[in-house]
Amino acid sequence: MISLEINGKKHDVDVGPEVPLLWVLREYLKLTGTKFGCGTNMCGACTVHVDGKAQRSCQLAVGDVKGQKITTIEGIPEDHPLKQAWKMEQVPQCGYCQPG
Repeated sequence: MISLEINGKKHDVDVGPEVPLLWVLREYLKLTGTKFGCGTNMCGACTVHVDGKAQRSCQLAVGDVKGQKITTIEGIPEDHPLKQAWKMEQVPQCGYCQPG
């Protein structure tokens, strides 16, 4: 069992420490805002913040982030300047690139 703090909430997941964080977010916790893109750490669609630093979750083992604060796109408040800029510039269409 691995304990994670995601978007300010504690989650216990029964996975091996080598499982990519992306799959834990999407498949186990149903936080689907973080997208699978290339799977090779290049495109940024899977980006999350780990202790305030942008990280690619497709190549980041869940065991390497236990005890750290993880923020996904779902954890960013609607009034955050980034989301406000997306709305002003009419960015939200398919939503594929927004997480990265």
